[in-house]
Amino acid sequence: MDTSKTPRPSESLADYMVRMRKFSRMTQFELADAAGIHSRSVGKIERGLTTKLNQKTLRGLALALGVPQEFLEAVTKGEEVQLVQGVKFCPQCWSPGNAADPMWGHVKAKFCYLCGTQLRASCVNCGELVVSTRHRFCPICGHSYKTGVQTAKT
Repeated sequence: MDTSKTPRPSESLADYMVRMRKFSRMTQFELADAAGIHSRSVGKIERGLTTKLNQKTLRGLALALGVPQEFLEAVTKGEEVQLVQGVKFCPQCWSPGNAADPMWGHVKAKFCYLCGTQLRASCVNCGELVVSTRHRFCPICGHSYKTGVQTAKT
């Protein structure tokens, strides 16, 4: 996880938005277009005139800025971000809906001990951390966790 995108303690929504937009090298208009919101809305958020965001705006801004939606929700509420560890799983051996094998969760585990496939802890498509193996699709982009499987070269 890129810690430069993590909200700083007591950082306002306005300050965080300006910092992330500049980090992404985007203008207000480019950010608004990528997020699917009106360009004046970005200006109002960055000036501190808008402090609450609806779900559509949160999703759009998170996607456009490349940050988890939870980061934007935390700065909106004035809370500190709790960094979540992703669940490691083998995209080849894992059965959707079942718990990940405890061996995959070992700190040093990088490849599946059964088939040699590289373990994953995030979505291949959008990079969002996998926090639960209850579902087979990414909740952010809808991409299947089992697609794009590559086996390790021996």
